[in-house]
Amino acid sequence: MNVSRYIERDEKIVNLSKGKKVLHLGCVGFTDGSHEEKIRLAKTSLHSLHTDAAADCIGIDLDGDAIQELKQLGIFTNVVEGDVEQLDALADEIEDFDVVVAGDIIEHLSNPGLMLRGVQRMMLPEGLFVVSTPNAFGIASWIKYLRGSFREGAQHVLCFNPITLRQILERNGFEVVEGYTCYQPRAACLYGRTFALLRAALERFPKFGGTLLYVCRRKHSTAFT
Repeated sequence: MNVSRYIERDEKIVNLSKGKKVLHLGCVGFTDGSHEEKIRLAKTSLHSLHTDAAADCIGIDLDGDAIQELKQLGIFTNVVEGDVEQLDALADEIEDFDVVVAGDIIEHLSNPGLMLRGVQRMMLPEGLFVVSTPNAFGIASWIKYLRGSFREGAQHVLCFNPITLRQILERNGFEVVEGYTCYQPRAACLYGRTFALLRAALERFPKFGGTLLYVCRRKHSTAFT
């Protein structure tokens, strides 16, 4: 599956989630931010969009302090503390999702295969798994690296490119049915005219986009008990 287009990440994911039962992994987001930033930005997050668009949405995140405060403040009630590498521990409470979303979390994991195998057990047979992660072949990263100003995410331990992301998904029972590179809405606000120029170029050459987004289904030959 080749990268076909350069698109907005959140818009694509939310459109796939509308009216569906959704499991959102790493729902707190803003990983490099402070605790205060995570709470302040929560209502602008991907999880907030899912909460509004989905018929039913549950979020899982390892940040127990943020989860507790989000609940206490009434910002989110549909969030659960949990480790995405140990989804089986939650299988009795949450299951049978139409869509499972792992937005920019796989690069944080010590054992991403554990998450992917756990996701299989959470999905309905014809469900969708949507995963996004920074693209190691993205042009902006190359430019920053050559200038000596590249900075990996503070908690990132893995890097993926279009080939390796597809291969780890296939190894763990998925087939990729759509492939994109994408940007997040705040990029336009942060970088203004520079982003507009870069976006025009990446719409012509999407394989160089900064974030990968793959839409997957379970391989029909995969059986889980």
